[in-house]
Amino acid sequence: MADMIDITSDNFRAEVMDSKLPVLVDCWATWCGPCKLLTPELEALAEEQAGRLRVVKLDVDQYPSLSQLLGVSLMPTMVLFADGVLGVSILGYRTKDYILEQIEPFLATVPADG
Repeated sequence: MADMIDITSDNFRAEVMDSKLPVLVDCWATWCGPCKLLTPELEALAEEQAGRLRVVKLDVDQYPSLSQLLGVSLMPTMVLFADGVLGVSILGYRTKDYILEQIEPFLATVPADG
């Protein structure tokens, strides 16, 4: 199982903006059913794309100002950053394959073998 760290207001810059790898931020909440269904998909994606992608979690209830900054208005929302720049947002529950299809253009510059 992939290790997905929790993002906070304190570590957002270091873990997301300054990351050498693209970072997919999973914006979720404990009360969100689709968010819970999405977790295994993201864990599998993180494991399969290790060395090309980091997947992190942001609890929107604990950090509302950060989730507002990311433009989160629907749960779940995934936001991809590459080189500290917003690349794409994916709204709602999606499969691992769908997510990878959406973010693959941002992973292209990272070697597939890590």
